Amino acid sequence: MGFLTKLLGNSVFMAFLALALGYIFGRISFGGLKFGTSGVLIVALILGSFGMKIPDVLGSIGLVMFLGCVGLSAGPSFVTNIKANFWGFIATTLAILLSAGVTIAMAVKMFNLPIDLSLGVMAGALTCTASLTSTLEIVGSDSAAGVGYALAYVFGIISIVLFVQIIPKLFKANAEEENAKIPDPPVSKRLAGLKNAKLITMDAPGVFVVCITIAFGVMLGAIAIPVGGGLTFSLGNGGGAIIAGIVVSAIGKIGKISFQAPKTTLVPMRDFGISLFLLANGAAAGPKFVSTLSQYGITLFLVGVLMSVVAILAAFIVSRYLFKMPLFASLGATTGAMTSAPALNALMLVSGNDKVAAFYAACQPIATVGLVILPRIMVALLH
Repeated sequence: MGFLTKLLGNSVFMAFLALALGYIFGRISFGGLKFGTSGVLIVALILGSFGMKIPDVLGSIGLVMFLGCVGLSAGPSFVTNIKANFWGFIATTLAILLSAGVTIAMAVKMFNLPIDLSLGVMAGALTCTASLTSTLEIVGSDSAAGVGYALAYVFGIISIVLFVQIIPKLFKANAEEENAKIPDPPVSKRLAGLKNAKLITMDAPGVFVVCITIAFGVMLGAIAIPVGGGLTFSLGNGGGAIIAGIVVSAIGKIGKISFQAPKTTLVPMRDFGISLFLLANGAAAGPKFVSTLSQYGITLFLVGVLMSVVAILAAFIVSRYLFKMPLFASLGATTGAMTSAPALNALMLVSGNDKVAAFYAACQPIATVGLVILPRIMVALLH
């Protein structure tokens, strides 16, 4: 018994046990739908409610691993997509922001929730930690915003992860045909020339490239840009990592040193990174989830569901039907506007293609800026 108690108190054992159980749960089909890697979130949520502790730094490392690798994969497509779909990306993001503003107003006026709690629920439903940080700067760190965020965050992830699986089934989409509708980016002369160039490779798998990309990304993410009203905007570690990945993959080399990483490295590191991120966030939310739900009742949960579903549908309708993006491209833009890295991972598995990541990368920074500013606008309008 003493051995078992000691084992259950071992964070390393519990972390890898939760990951393994999460992968098993993610493989289970519920009416044709699978949680995939997000199964880790469910298992971590359950184990977290029983006291499992995971160091926060593991989640931070996982997020930058995932987004850094996504950026390295999406880089060649990024500029092409920006040129072709610029206004579509702006409109998709604005659809998210407008729907979020409307549902926040409904939460305050119709459901009589405090403004700080409503803003926290919005940040969780849209899986945007930067928005929560902005809210706490406005209403104070001792407000109920963090509680609302914790409750809505889990459903925010699950809803968009399931959405990117349901829509292709609903439309009876053929993955090969849909991928063919997303054009391959033209190969730049610089990158084409690297194939025959004699370059120094620091390590064959390309782990060096991933590490230097993440370090560069964290530097970018730390830059604070004033946006008025005493607020500043920064990309954060995650946003910085994906931009750094795009830049590094576009450069390809510096001097004689190669900055290219093969997909055989990027894919497993990407998948393991998002698993660590979900593990840490599920474990952290576990203790709060039951207590928050019992304290505020089903109303708070329903408001979170409303915010998440309305935002997802608004972004998808705008990108798919107003700007005629291909199905997988539209879903990629929707995951970016929702700032949902787990949903992007699910979409790449559904589509079997990394090209959708470029659409995520185009919308995610724009959405983050908007969601940082939105709390101040809503407080001014509703107070």
